[in-house]
Amino acid sequence: MFSSSGAFFRLCLLAAAVAGNAIGQVAIPVAGSTQEEAMRGSLRSVLRPIADIRVSSKAAGVIERFHVEEGAALKAGDPILSLDMDAERAELAQAVAMVAGAQAEFERTNSEYERARPLSVENIFSEKQLVEARTARDLAASRLAQTEAARDLAQTRLANRTLTSPIDGVFLKTSKSLGEAVERFETVARVVDSSRLEMLVYADAKYFKSFSPAKQVKVRVALPTGGSQVIDAQVSHVDPIVDPSTGTFRIKLQIAVTNDISAGFTAVLLLPEL
Repeated sequence: MFSSSGAFFRLCLLAAAVAGNAIGQVAIPVAGSTQEEAMRGSLRSVLRPIADIRVSSKAAGVIERFHVEEGAALKAGDPILSLDMDAERAELAQAVAMVAGAQAEFERTNSEYERARPLSVENIFSEKQLVEARTARDLAASRLAQTEAARDLAQTRLANRTLTSPIDGVFLKTSKSLGEAVERFETVARVVDSSRLEMLVYADAKYFKSFSPAKQVKVRVALPTGGSQVIDAQVSHVDPIVDPSTGTFRIKLQIAVTNDISAGFTAVLLLPEL
């Protein structure tokens, strides 16, 4: 009785293992190959925008203004939001005033030096006076350069208070509200470029020579309304090596957006016959 129960238990374990393998792997029909071969890699993926960027703030502060609403179209460099910047504006104004003063001082000392040079040739000014005039001019030039550097730094600090779009795209959403605090390097906004879609899959090594950049392939897209649609896609990247641990390589595809196809849809790469 005990022996038969043990045999039955082992059979149950075997059946569970087989069922687990069946659940963990999704068979993808591949022309010219067996089901076992087709299971290597993952030809199924989710369509995503060609660019999906989480934009971080270069400075810490409190959100003072949103320049656009979620869903707005953006060009690269367009402002998305601004942090409080009263201190930075004052710092820049002070730096600009210092540059103006340093510029006036340089012009005065340079004028004196230019006037002293011909007088030195005629021995009206001594060599020492000429050296002093030149030294005063050089010191004034150095102070001018320092104040200009301080002004540029103040301008950068002020510019960092405004978050801008790094690409042409759409301001998809933000994780913050007006008046909320933002830490330096904290992700604040998400900008996407969905003018084209991208798909990443992993194919069996035996198909390594079947794909190359710019090649046209077929993709089957699952539609949310039911059914599917086969569309064209273009290979944008193929890994130059095969991963020895999995026996697969990556393929990136680009797909044109249509009225029926959008980011977030599930798609399967249809492999060519070998």
